[in-house]
Amino acid sequence: MFVTKDQTEEIINLIWDREQYCLVAAGDSAPSKKELKEFASGYGVKLPSEYLAHASNSWGGLYLEVREEFWPRHKAGDVGPFWSFLYGVFVHAYSSEAPEWMQMRPAADEFKEMGHRVIPFLKVIGDADVYCFDKSGHIQRWFHEEDTFEPYDGSFFDLLRYEFLELEDRRKQKLGEQGAAPKP
Repeated sequence: MFVTKDQTEEIINLIWDREQYCLVAAGDSAPSKKELKEFASGYGVKLPSEYLAHASNSWGGLYLEVREEFWPRHKAGDVGPFWSFLYGVFVHAYSSEAPEWMQMRPAADEFKEMGHRVIPFLKVIGDADVYCFDKSGHIQRWFHEEDTFEPYDGSFFDLLRYEFLELEDRRKQKLGEQGAAPKP
C-alpha cells in the first residue's frame, strides 16, 4: 500500500527564519486520519491523501505569520496595496482548542449554510477568499465577492508551497519598503 508522505516540514524550511516568522501547529493534539474522514463525510466531501498526511500529524492546523515587528499590522481605516494586508497563512484546524476563526467545523458549517458542499482548509490572512476541498477532494478557490469557485490545478502540498513562497516574497517586499529591517 502506498502511504503519502507529509511534506509540510520541507515546505516550511523553504522560507523558515525563526526571527522573522511565528509558527504554531497542532502538535500532539492532531486528529487521526479516521477522525478527519468521518468529519468530511458529514459534509459529503472527500479529503485528499496529501491533506490527510498533513492534518493528521503535528503540523496540522498550521498558522504562519510574519512577526509584527517586521510587518506592522494595519489599523482600521488604513489604506495600502492589497498585498500589504496579507501577512500570514493558515490551514484550518480540526481541534476545538484552536481559535474559532481558525477552526474547520464552523467554517464548513458556514459554507454549508450558503448551500455549498465544500470544506474550507487554507486561508491567506487578510484575504476574504479561501481554498476549499469539494466533494471529490479537488481544490477550489472560493471568491467571496462573486460567491464562485475556481479549480486549483495542483495538490495540497503544491498549494501550501505556493502560498508560503508568496508570503516570503511579500515579506521581502515589505522589508524593502521599510528600508533596513527593524531591530526587535
